[in-house]
Amino acid sequence: MKKTLIIILISCNLVSYSQEIILSENVKKYYQLREDINQLIIKSNDTQDAIPEVIEKYEYLFKVSDKDESKEFWSYANFLARSGNLQKAVEYYEKAIRLKKKTADDFDSYYIKNKLFEKDTILYNQKKKEFYKIPVTYTATELELLFEVKQLLAADQLARYYHDDYLQYINCSKNILEYVDSITMIKWVKLIEKYPEYSNPLEIDSWAAAIISRHIFTPYPEFWLTYFEQKEREELINGYGYPKGYARTFDRCTIKSGKEKYSYYGEWDDDGKAANPDKELINKRRANLGLAPLEEKKSSPYEFFITY
Repeated sequence: MKKTLIIILISCNLVSYSQEIILSENVKKYYQLREDINQLIIKSNDTQDAIPEVIEKYEYLFKVSDKDESKEFWSYANFLARSGNLQKAVEYYEKAIRLKKKTADDFDSYYIKNKLFEKDTILYNQKKKEFYKIPVTYTATELELLFEVKQLLAADQLARYYHDDYLQYINCSKNILEYVDSITMIKWVKLIEKYPEYSNPLEIDSWAAAIISRHIFTPYPEFWLTYFEQKEREELINGYGYPKGYARTFDRCTIKSGKEKYSYYGEWDDDGKAANPDKELINKRRANLGLAPLEEKKSSPYEFFITY
């Protein structure tokens, strides 16, 4: 497995990430608005009082943003439904499905039916029937990529649950995982080369992207540093990233790979074992990303990152 990984990594030039990232003030303001929404969403898990403000922030985001915010339509629709505005909610569920951000299967869920539409099951059943009739069309290239990504996900899942069906091979699980992971990385690199129009070709299937990224980036941090750091850096600078997520993944990957002794941004420090003693420098770097200083840094049990 280690030999395979080394071959993958030396097959291309390693990215230099020594240049400091300094975001423009406009980009920082945009990310702050997104972070305000994230914090309100977290707050809404504990109190219904935050829901009107979440909706208001989303509507402001849609109004002022010059980016495609359609990936947020589903979440926005959920909050509209939680507020009782079911008619407007179904409009945005439909928009998300037509834009291929979600599917009718996503609408056909226990949570939406029995929690959000509990008071109007007639509307829910009517819309569910309509949503399943919406044609989901893909180009030939998209279909080919989607098929290849689903194959990667199937292999990933088979490797991780193989011993559930074949208990006699439970001692082989580690070897099976390492073998499948090595193949996944090789195929992932080929997809990057084959579909250069995608910053990450796995994102054609959001579930596959989340699962495979977690399973690969966590044990193989060099893979993220080699193939994704530069892309995510550029997206971050241009307002298409997530500063906190980038900083945390960067910290973890550079520390776990041995490229940095201390936390670079203070988002991940291996439970204090890699805490950077130069807090002034860390706060300067955090300010350049629009992140709050260390002394104001907050964590939440509701936050989720693909790497651990």
